[in-house]
Amino acid sequence: MAPSRKSPALGVQAWNLGVAGKSGTDPSPVSPFVIVGLGNEIASDDGVGLFAADALAVRFSDRDDVEVIALPWAGFALLDVLRDRKRAVLIDSLATGARPPGTVVRLDEGDFGGSVRLNSFHDINYPTVMALGRSMGWEMPEKVAIWGIETAITDEFGEELTPNVAHAVGVVANQVVAFINGADAAIDERPDVP
Repeated sequence: MAPSRKSPALGVQAWNLGVAGKSGTDPSPVSPFVIVGLGNEIASDDGVGLFAADALAVRFSDRDDVEVIALPWAGFALLDVLRDRKRAVLIDSLATGARPPGTVVRLDEGDFGGSVRLNSFHDINYPTVMALGRSMGWEMPEKVAIWGIETAITDEFGEELTPNVAHAVGVVANQVVAFINGADAAIDERPDVP
């Protein structure tokens, strides 16, 4: 049976006002590194970013300098989450149909085809988030790594990932750990998929 995400792993914050220490009443400083898992927890493979956040929260549970956040949307919410960070990771599902399900792809600012949240029609997209933050004089991350995981099912209700997409969670977690630790992981365009 494929993994099911009934609730966030210990250490994963579900984003709300104040989580980044800027929007709400929490004046505490933010961690220099942030990992943001994007997704919809009730749309099967579309929730893969949230599963990745769960896995990474476990891997970074002993680090105070890394914050892991589960975020159901990007846009203006992402602006708040990225503010005052040195390094950031964004993980989202891809629904391009161009690659087999479970393929892990490293994206850059100019390539968001298939990403629902980073290339939004209803909110500001990721490049606009970064430009807006900088134009407001805010400190935005010097380095942002973006991973997409090709999905099989995103248009059906379900809290489970398909097997190939579930396998990709571990692949992307290893790459993100290397990125946060400064090694800039070698990216496999086509990971071993069972």
